[in-house]
Amino acid sequence: MSSPGFAEALVLRTQQLTPHMYRLTFRSEFAADFTLGAPGQYLKVLAPALGEAGPPVFDPDTYKSRMRTYTLRHVRPQVQEFDIDFVVHGEEGIAGPWAKQAKAGDRILISRPGTLKFTGEGADWHLFVADMAAIPAAAIELEGLPEHAVGDAFFEILSEADRQPVRAPAGINIHWIIKADSHAPSDELIDAVRSVTWRDGAPSVFVAGEFSIAGTLRSFFRKERPTRKDLTYVSSYWKLGLIEPEHKMFKAQAAA
Repeated sequence: MSSPGFAEALVLRTQQLTPHMYRLTFRSEFAADFTLGAPGQYLKVLAPALGEAGPPVFDPDTYKSRMRTYTLRHVRPQVQEFDIDFVVHGEEGIAGPWAKQAKAGDRILISRPGTLKFTGEGADWHLFVADMAAIPAAAIELEGLPEHAVGDAFFEILSEADRQPVRAPAGINIHWIIKADSHAPSDELIDAVRSVTWRDGAPSVFVAGEFSIAGTLRSFFRKERPTRKDLTYVSSYWKLGLIEPEHKMFKAQAAA
């Protein structure tokens, strides 16, 4: 049973994009209201328990502990369809393991989309930084850039085979940085960003990923390479050792 804020979404198709990323295509009545600009926005997802077809039972007292946030990778509102890319780290987490074994006919609960507050309009060049959990959001922004855009994108992945096609402008250099241990620090990613050739003009900066990545680079772009606030998006999407509700609390306390 769903709540007024959630609707069922039916799995139509599944595709393994890379060893650690699965794309699921859904149909839902909510998707009829999505706009073609919706990719890049995010949904709250309630997945069934591992091995269950769903949908999960909505419990107003406990649903937040199972709720996870995912990016809308593609939308097709005319047929009420959308795609979500799920990162899978073995049996860790809730939605990832479920997505790995999901099949057509399985069902989840979804919310209506929220808006990602980022724009690169007016920038002279672009800089993107994302770990694997944030690649879907970063890829969407890259794919929406004008053809003449220039800059760099640094994507942290778990293996060489986790590279995936991104339709970025020819002037965007995509750097794939491999970190085989998902629990290890992202030192190589951060060092690569610190060493990037700084171009003339004002950059747009998009940084998303684990809490320590966001914190370190937020400080870097404030103190060492000051950027325009209106062109800078830095956000932690998760934190090692914490589930999403705990991460949100930790993030709020750190910002206070």
